[in-house]
Amino acid sequence: MAFEGIALLLDLGLILLAATAFNYIARLLKQPALLAYIAAGLVIGPLGLGALGFEFAGVPIGVTTSEEILILSELGVAFLLFSIGVESNFSKLAELGKIAIIGSVAQVALTALLVFVFNSFLGLLSFEQSLYLGMIVAFSSTAIVIKLLSDSREINTLHGRLMIGFLLIQDVLVILALPLLENISNVANIEFIGFLLLKVLVLLAIAYILNKYFYPKLFAFASQSEELFFLAAMSSVFLFIFISYLLNFSMAVGAFVAGVALSTLPYNLEVFHRIRGVRDFLATIFFVTLGIQITPSFVSFPLELGIVLAGIVFFFKPLIYYIITLFNGYGGRVSLMVALGLAQVSEFSFIIANQGKGVLEQTPGLYSFVIVLIAFSMAITPYFMGYANFFYNLTQRIFGKLLDPVKQSKRLNKKINELESIPEEIENHIIIFGGGLVGSGIASSLKDENQIIVIDNDSEVVWENIQNGINSIYGSIDNDEIWKKLRLDKAKVLIIAIPRSNIAVSLVKYARKVAPKLAIFGRARYFGDALTLYNAGVDFVIMPHVIGSNVFVEKVALYLKNENINEIRNYNTEFIEYLKEKAKKEKTRFVD
Repeated sequence: MAFEGIALLLDLGLILLAATAFNYIARLLKQPALLAYIAAGLVIGPLGLGALGFEFAGVPIGVTTSEEILILSELGVAFLLFSIGVESNFSKLAELGKIAIIGSVAQVALTALLVFVFNSFLGLLSFEQSLYLGMIVAFSSTAIVIKLLSDSREINTLHGRLMIGFLLIQDVLVILALPLLENISNVANIEFIGFLLLKVLVLLAIAYILNKYFYPKLFAFASQSEELFFLAAMSSVFLFIFISYLLNFSMAVGAFVAGVALSTLPYNLEVFHRIRGVRDFLATIFFVTLGIQITPSFVSFPLELGIVLAGIVFFFKPLIYYIITLFNGYGGRVSLMVALGLAQVSEFSFIIANQGKGVLEQTPGLYSFVIVLIAFSMAITPYFMGYANFFYNLTQRIFGKLLDPVKQSKRLNKKINELESIPEEIENHIIIFGGGLVGSGIASSLKDENQIIVIDNDSEVVWENIQNGINSIYGSIDNDEIWKKLRLDKAKVLIIAIPRSNIAVSLVKYARKVAPKLAIFGRARYFGDALTLYNAGVDFVIMPHVIGSNVFVEKVALYLKNENINEIRNYNTEFIEYLKEKAKKEKTRFVD
């Protein structure tokens, strides 16, 4: 009996131990942590330890999804969405225009409709089940995509911005969908829908008022104390969770709006970092719980319907995104990256599934299969996004002739072509990969006496360079199509200003093959990376933080030797003006 009183602590402890152990294994195997957490849930859940019947002092070993664990799991989703809201910039939607809004609405509607069409042929599900399934598979995961884009530093890429635009609109649609699904009979009730929209406006109005009149002063004062700042950030989350509860919205919706309310404050990134530990802790519980909820009953689920749902998630939905993005002029490569990045099911779908659990369980194994589909689609997303270039090159090799019109069409590549400024005849030019702080500094210093070409995957950086008369191309360092455009055999210097040796090595090997005498300069963050670049054929590798440390030590030693501070201050005024100019730009975009 004593153990029964601390069952929640035992379950929580087992979740954390399993998550830690599997994360270690994932790191050793260089696999995504997300996959490790879901695998941990499988092992300690009904399919693993729970099925073996182990006991410790009379208490079963193996975690079940108790109400308390599910609440913590839902809090994990809430804090994930809060952090997304804090980092969201809805002004970016203005840049994307109609593609984000019309594209998202069209994709959700078409995906849900396809579920109905297939079910009308198979006749396996009721209307309510079809509606729930349609909504479950229609949405993609904001939490997963944002995390992967952030980890790979691709938030500001074209495909990153497009994905975030689509996902933000989807999040708004979910806010409307969740209350409607609670009582499906209200879908056609104009009065109910009007009241729902009114509640959404109330929630957003509260967020606006707090953001405009209260939060700036409150957080300015709270920023003087680390403890108070953390408590203020946490309180804002739970304030909106309470308001959402009163308005009959899920806590995830409230947490997301809470994040958006803080997103325009100058302290938004500080808020993000302060609550990161809590978010990661609760998010780990959420992902492990996904694995725990996979039960043996999904085996009895109708195979043909499972194939249909998987096909919709991994083929049809990405195809819609591909077509929408392509016909808006973003080219085949970016369109494929968007499609692959959104080929999963949302964390909101987990909430929809829980809300409709009773409806889904009318078909044996359907609820468990949905959990499997959500978990598997999330787990496979890092591979889709990480190998996007591989998939693009593969499709080009297989469907090369069929895709030639796409590559050559000016209309389908309009947005990409606007971000490319390069002379038709180039020679003795300097190629710089990376237009961040280091790359832009090099380009600014050398542009007056040399022909410069800068390649960067931040569209804002490329556009700014073109406006300033610097030849630039939008793209990534591992894009071999760009390599050929740069005429490396005619260049005199190749500068790799991006400190990512793992993706720079292929470029270096290609450059050495087509231009053996080309001077190549590289940049590295770690000593092992610098060694890798040297082994690949780079002539000189710079490590800015090492040089900076050496200069720092040199200046301190110089002062200690002469005790003449004026000698150290020689370029003080000029450097401060330089810092002011760079600080302004730093506020508007991420830099290396």
